[in-house]
Amino acid sequence: MTNSEVTNLVAHTRKQLIGREDEVKQLRLVFGFDAFIDQIADLVDRRQGFQDYDKVNTIREFGAKINDAAGLSTSIEYVPRYTKIGGSAVNMGTAMLRAGCSVKYIGCIGYPAVNPVFEEFAAGTDEYYNIANPGQTIAVEFKDGKIMLCNTSPLQEITWDRITTVVGKDKLKALMQEAHLMATINWTMIPHMDHIWQNMQSEILPDLVFADQKPIFFMDPTDPEKRSGEGWRAAMEIYAGFSSHYRTILSINRKEAMEVAKAYGISLSAPLAEVGLRELTEAIWDQLGLYGLVVHPVDGAGAIIDGEYFFAPGPHTSNPVLTTGAGDNFNGGFCLGLLLGLSPKEALVLGTATSGYYVRAAQSPTWDELMGFLGFWEANIGKDFFRYV
Repeated sequence: MTNSEVTNLVAHTRKQLIGREDEVKQLRLVFGFDAFIDQIADLVDRRQGFQDYDKVNTIREFGAKINDAAGLSTSIEYVPRYTKIGGSAVNMGTAMLRAGCSVKYIGCIGYPAVNPVFEEFAAGTDEYYNIANPGQTIAVEFKDGKIMLCNTSPLQEITWDRITTVVGKDKLKALMQEAHLMATINWTMIPHMDHIWQNMQSEILPDLVFADQKPIFFMDPTDPEKRSGEGWRAAMEIYAGFSSHYRTILSINRKEAMEVAKAYGISLSAPLAEVGLRELTEAIWDQLGLYGLVVHPVDGAGAIIDGEYFFAPGPHTSNPVLTTGAGDNFNGGFCLGLLLGLSPKEALVLGTATSGYYVRAAQSPTWDELMGFLGFWEANIGKDFFRYV
């Protein structure tokens, strides 16, 4: 797209949203089931003093240190920068909470009591249900990506029996009946997700009736490389079962899309690392049987919605403050756009704007901040702008 075309697209998206704060407040969303305590950290390359050190700047540099230690040993120091809420369901829920939506959460923000890290998040929700303790992540961010070291053992406690014991089937049914969006996120790290989906479909779906447009059922798998291709294919067959009642949407980043393509044995016109975004997105969508598929690299996003491909660029910066959670914020903005009736291309713009604000400000935008950022982006199309106030 030319700069002029992007300017017009961003401007039109912003105009579609003016004065719609009250509509946003009427949106009812249900999120489950993951949560992590994220510790954002640097790796030390050379230290000059206790507070003065050179960072390991790239994953390539980190990899070289690991390779050099093969057959020997090494010690790599990490320096915690700060601790924040994490987990895809919590991050996406926070993004939509900050925008003004009504959010209800089922998951592992502390059991039986809320972990102090999540107290502000819990207080912002309309309702929350604790079913387990959070996982823990050490997230090391580099100029060319991030490495996340995760302890997922608490997520084994996220089971159908625990959900129905804490929430109750009747309450869960009511939550799903009222929700404009139901999001069950992080299939990869929740070992019982397939079983949870199967029980939702057999015990809850038959009693749900949606008179108007189908609500959205949303899923981001969170790095399916950790699971087998056979497991992925089986899970997607189960997930597609929600299509009887919902507009089912799967969202993955570029790396995850490459792993999914491998899982299906998809043949493409070029190596996975080089193939075009549209070809990759369309090839995966053909395998899924879902309403929508989104693939979001760092500089934009492509989507197939109801059989049609769309693309929108993003406000990329080469010097982000925080990237952990950026994809979840994209998902929040994208789904918000669809729920407000924007075109898929405009919803992609809202998604990339939400993540664009997040990586610069290290927090999700409020509605006013999001609208302001869209205006600022419109005035700076084509520029690698870093700071936004």
